Amino acid sequence: YSGIKKANKIEVRLLNESGRALGKPFSRKIDKNEKFAALRTKVSEQKNWTAESPELYYAKVTLTDGKKTVHTVRERFGFRTIEVRDGQGIFLNGQRITLKGCDRHSFRPESGRALSINDCYEDVMLLKEMNMNAVRMSHYPPDSYFLDLCDEYGIYVLDELAGWQKPPYDTPTGRRLIKEMVERDVNHPAILFWDNGNEGGWNRENDGEFAKYDPQKRRVLHPWELHGDIDTDHYESYQSVVNKMKSGNIFMPTEHLHGLYDGGLGAGLDDFWKLMWGKPLNGGMFLWVFADEGVIRTDKNFIIDTDGNHAPDGILGPHHEKEASFYTIKEIWSPVYIESGLKLSEDFNGEIPVENRYDFTNLNQCTFKWKLIKYPFPSQVQQKSRELVCGLIKGPDIAPRTRGYLKIDLPPQKSSADGFVLTAVDKNGREIYTWKWKLKSNAQINKSFVKFGGDKPRVSREKSLIRIKSAEFEFIFDRKNGRLKNVIQGGHNIPFNKGPQFTVDKTLKEVDKVKTDIRKENGRVLLTVKNHPYFDKLQWTVYGSGWLKLDYAYSYHDSVKYMGVSFDYPEERMLAMKWLGKGPYRVWKNRIKGQTVDVYENRYKNFKGNTDWDYPEFAGYYADFNWAVFNTVDGIITVAADNDDLFMRVYSQEDGDEPRRTKMSWPAGDISFLHAIPPIGTKFQQAWKLGPQSKAFQADGEYNGVLYFYFGKAE
Repeated sequence: YSGIKKANKIEVRLLNESGRALGKPFSRKIDKNEKFAALRTKVSEQKNWTAESPELYYAKVTLTDGKKTVHTVRERFGFRTIEVRDGQGIFLNGQRITLKGCDRHSFRPESGRALSINDCYEDVMLLKEMNMNAVRMSHYPPDSYFLDLCDEYGIYVLDELAGWQKPPYDTPTGRRLIKEMVERDVNHPAILFWDNGNEGGWNRENDGEFAKYDPQKRRVLHPWELHGDIDTDHYESYQSVVNKMKSGNIFMPTEHLHGLYDGGLGAGLDDFWKLMWGKPLNGGMFLWVFADEGVIRTDKNFIIDTDGNHAPDGILGPHHEKEASFYTIKEIWSPVYIESGLKLSEDFNGEIPVENRYDFTNLNQCTFKWKLIKYPFPSQVQQKSRELVCGLIKGPDIAPRTRGYLKIDLPPQKSSADGFVLTAVDKNGREIYTWKWKLKSNAQINKSFVKFGGDKPRVSREKSLIRIKSAEFEFIFDRKNGRLKNVIQGGHNIPFNKGPQFTVDKTLKEVDKVKTDIRKENGRVLLTVKNHPYFDKLQWTVYGSGWLKLDYAYSYHDSVKYMGVSFDYPEERMLAMKWLGKGPYRVWKNRIKGQTVDVYENRYKNFKGNTDWDYPEFAGYYADFNWAVFNTVDGIITVAADNDDLFMRVYSQEDGDEPRRTKMSWPAGDISFLHAIPPIGTKFQQAWKLGPQSKAFQADGEYNGVLYFYFGKAE
């Protein structure tokens, strides 16, 4: 220690975090001319550090001169080993681990790269919330208190020498910086690897410098390169990862799925992770990047400036607003893994297949909360589902990286429940993930509020129109194409119209010559459209209650981005929507996970990418659509679907500047009900290169739908 002139002994005591001694003190004499002293001891009752159990200890180091204490320092550390086994993977304390993380810069809009300890704490908590267990310090060492937090809460770290692309540091400068970094950070158990620069910013002459100051001799990586049998190549396509998993080298991309605007990150991750998970050569993955980076420009009316498309790449917004991919990652990387394709029904017996994707933790250390719920009706003011009954059980005995079943004894209330909710909670009381399933079909739920009675509708025919009056409504249909042309309520025109338009990402001819047949039966009117060039079946049913039903079917055989039916409704007249389906965020074909079925509400807003971060967005595609209530200038508009496999789309969002391969695709019209929706790409990869879920939908056969409409409050 600088300034100490006289000391003849150094002593070390090991303490746990409560101050209790671990083993006996150990010491050695020192000479006044010594600059370094090495001490060794053995302990046997320590608890080893992992990201799942971050056990920490202190080394209390004391310099003495005779009986006089000259100086004391406490250094926190953890007991753990780290090794890379060729062809087998990465091992911590002798146990195989897989890194699930992202790249992180130190950044805030108000302070740039200067962060407080609270900022760092927030970052670590968000990493943990996403079920990540790792973070890469791109492209410079972080604040030391960030590393302290990674030690304490359990995050594996790649600590990185500053340097990006060419030229790298010259050898003397690099050696000085490596010495400073390693000496400062060497005792952090969270650090598993050192990075010698980034993407060509490494000076190979300095690879051996890290070991000079690191007794653990941790591996040195060259992010973007195959180095020392660890391949960290960036932004690979799905097919190239298929090849790399056969190469014989451990594959651990240190930048992957570049998340420009709403592209990448969660989009495509499911396919990549299914390809890599469990393979011996899977070292893990780091997503680019943690958060959008932008500075507040006081010279530009306080906008957040991300330098165009250079920095809005995050899972989070600049103030850490959660984007949809946040929840996709949280589900895919959940250590308690339940495949989201699992379907439950009224016959659900309480047994759910579960995979333990922890590296060290048995699922019997977790708890599971469950509840049976009842969804509100579309007309009810309350948004949230009503809990019928709930329970709490201990997790099953499922060892790490094995499968088993979670078994729940469900009470009699199951028969009246609409949905089932399950939350996994870790041993520290932190939510791992919450899954939600419907127990009833859309058609069963719709029967509870769609009304079919009332006085008989009245029909009048004109040369180009058909008018059908029911209750307080008048529905006007266009005879040349069979579309709904107008809805009138009490003399007020509701401009929900021009549908159904068959919509697909191909150029279609306008429909102008169909035949219509009108039939009255059982107090309702059936308007059947014949000879339609795009629909095999197209039938409207007007009920005396004022409800309107559309029954349609079409055949298609081609590769499509999107496919279904659309309607028009002016965007400027939309105020908000409430819906039963997956939410609260929108989805893409290759980013379905992370959204759960329930009743959600969102007010209308629409903004160009990277000009606002008011999440969740309003415009977009929504999965597993059951019903939606649109609150508009013209009153309430309710739409429901009997199909369990339809997507709903509301409006379109404008792409951010230079969207590269994240450009979004939208159907014609304003509000759509679709059997197929598009994927989205990343900054560097077209969507179709990101895996099976990212390819266009292959339509091959007949597709049908049943929709209900009510243009008012559906009591």
